[in-house]
Amino acid sequence: MRRGANARQGPGGARRHRVIFKTPEQGAATSVWCATSPQLEGMGGVYCEDVAEAAPVDFPEQRGVRPWAMDRDLAERLWTKSEEWTGMPFSV
Repeated sequence: MRRGANARQGPGGARRHRVIFKTPEQGAATSVWCATSPQLEGMGGVYCEDVAEAAPVDFPEQRGVRPWAMDRDLAERLWTKSEEWTGMPFSV
């Protein structure tokens, strides 16, 4: 599910977005592309959407990958906290 760029004015001036659903084929296309694309060979940790590598964007953009999703220091901190919270060490 993705929200379209078709924002509408709702009650009290709030913005509402029309929800646009993908077909099952469209929904699966990016996962299949990521699993089989020679463009991504040898790459890990790549965020993809709509059969392409997602572009970095800042809030409030609705599409793309956010800076914090690409921050290696935050990822390391989350990994460490996840091990603490679960009591389970994860080896990579």
